[in-house]
Amino acid sequence: MKRVSLDVPAAMVFVLGLAAFAGCAKEEKLHQVSGVVTYNGKPIAKGLIFFDPKADGPQGFANILDGKYDTAQQGKGVRGGSYDVRVNGFDGKLVNDAPFGNALFPEYTGTKDLPQENSTYDLDVPTHR
Repeated sequence: MKRVSLDVPAAMVFVLGLAAFAGCAKEEKLHQVSGVVTYNGKPIAKGLIFFDPKADGPQGFANILDGKYDTAQQGKGVRGGSYDVRVNGFDGKLVNDAPFGNALFPEYTGTKDLPQENSTYDLDVPTHR
């Protein structure tokens, strides 16, 4: 059986080359969206906001806490363009099997064009739809 010898410096160059190539892979630029979400004039205690692109692309999302959200904090940004926006809002009072509390309203859906830059989007979820 023939033994294969490994040239350590050559192997290191190969591994470093792969790491450099992977680091150069173009990542998609995502932009931060933040804002305030209210329902019936009051900040939503806890919730989730989703930005579903109308074209192909990644979904943006963020947690809502005391009416505020920021995709840079707990979530994922957006590319910009036209989005379907969904909001799930809760009262924030811990209940068995409902860590965010009771739902304040059925899932809200709307649309919004978002810029290809960091932006602010405030939303007042309508009480009657």
